[in-house]
Order: sequence, then C-alpha cells, then structure tokens
Amino acid sequence: MDLPRIGFIGLGKMGAPMARRLLRAGYRVAAYDVRPDAVAAASRDGAEPVSGPAGAAARAAVVITMLPHGDAVERVVFGNDGLAETMREGQRLIEMTSSSPRVTRRVAADLGRRGVQVLDAPVSGGVRGAVEGTLCVMAGGPAALLDACRPILECVAREIVHVGDAPGDGDIAKTLNNLLSATTVWSAAEAVALGAKAGLAPERLIAAVNRSTGRSYTTEVKFPRHMLPRQFNAGFTVAQYLKDLDIALELADELRAPMLLGSVVRQAWRIAVREGMGDADHTALLELLERWTGTNDPA
Repeated sequence: MDLPRIGFIGLGKMGAPMARRLLRAGYRVAAYDVRPDAVAAASRDGAEPVSGPAGAAARAAVVITMLPHGDAVERVVFGNDGLAETMREGQRLIEMTSSSPRVTRRVAADLGRRGVQVLDAPVSGGVRGAVEGTLCVMAGGPAALLDACRPILECVAREIVHVGDAPGDGDIAKTLNNLLSATTVWSAAEAVALGAKAGLAPERLIAAVNRSTGRSYTTEVKFPRHMLPRQFNAGFTVAQYLKDLDIALELADELRAPMLLGSVVRQAWRIAVREGMGDADHTALLELLERWTGTNDPA
C-alpha cells in the first residue's frame, strides 16, 4: 500500500530529524523552510524541495508544521501563498509546533470550514528525542483523527497521549509540561549553586537528590548529561522556554486562574533573558546561578 505524501514545513533542530525519520520510513516528503540551506539538507536526505507552504501542501495528503512559535504558524497558514489558500477538503494538518492554544483554535476553525482536519500535536523530548524517534506527542483533536494520523506520528514518537478532544488541548498540555520543566530547571540550578556555596560538590549533591524525593527529570537527566559535564547542549534555548511560560501565563489570565509560583518562575526566566542568555541553551542557566552566588569564581 502506498504511504500518503507528506508536506513538511519547518526544518529546524526538531523538524529536520523528524522529516528524516519519515523519509526513512518510506514516506514521500515535500519539504519547506524559510532557510534555503535547511531545504537543501532535506533534499539530500531524499525530500522534494519546495519553495513555500503552498508547494508543500499542493499534492500532500497530510501537512506537518513544526515551527518556532505561533506567530510563524499564523504566517504559514494565513500569509501569502499560505495553507489557508491551498489546502482543500480531505487533507489533514498535523500542527506540531509548541504554539498558543488561541492560534491553534483559529487555524483549526478556518481550515475546518474548508474541509481540512486539524490535529494539534506538540511534542516533548528535545532534539535527542527527535533524532531517535522517542518523542512524546500530546494530541488534541478527535480520537478518529488521531487514529488516522497515528502511523505517521509513530515514526517520530515513542509515546502518543490523547490529552483532549479539541485542537488547542495539545498546546495546553505542552505549555503546562514546560511550565513544570522550567520550574525544576531553575529550582535545581538554584539548589546546586547554593550547595556549592555551602561547600558541597555538585556531583555528590545530585547523586543524593536522585536517591531522594527531590529528584526530577532535570536532576536525573539534564544534570548528568548536560550540566555537570558543562556541555549545555540540550537543544532548547532560554528564550524558547520563556515563550512557553508566556503562553502558560496568558492562558491563566484568560481563565482567571491564579499562577503564583508560575508568575515567579516566568520572572526568573525573564531576568535570565535580560542577562543576555536568551540564545543560550537552557541548561546553561546553571552558570547564571553560579555567577550570582559566586561559586564559579576560580579558587
């Protein structure tokens, strides 16, 4: 049976390896990115290069968008030569950007009037997960649509969780996941910097925490893999985390829900950006906390 043709839009750190996995699984992929070098790299992997969103959607049964933020999604869908002008009844859009629920709902409503089904499917797992095909998809949309898209999603994901029945629900789950992640990254970095100030070796402190109730993905994975070795290469920047924190707090404002700790966490990450760390890998926040406590001074 022929596999459906896929239009893939967004070939960044996450999108490029995801498109590559689809090609290796036998899918025909028409690839587009605003950066010609990214399109050329996808072409070398076997994708068909196209010159815009409309080209990616022209002969595709399914279009996947994996973009930096919701503004980029709106440009791809509603801009000149965008998906809203091109996609037709019977096609499907899998929107995998960590976007705003508001944007995803608008996209789904507009394309839905044209007979296009939209599955909201942001992911967690970072660049490593994209390369290895071990991402977690947080899907929002009808169960039948998710089932229809599942063979494609299984090429890039180890876990597919149906978090809600409407587009936008996936974005809500993803932004709340990143709120929790950002909280543990900051709190763990603060704890390690304070421990170092008090004379504890970071490696020993993390070993103790990971055998105790304070452990988290940050202490179990990010510290040993990226932070203690001073690699700082998890593949997600401080500014990208702040974008997701902004989405979480906007949602809280919309729903009039208190976010006491969330507000403080966002303020902390905003300070990090003002300190010039916006483009730094988020695991490098350890260096900022060390600088503040004076524990990175040569002894």
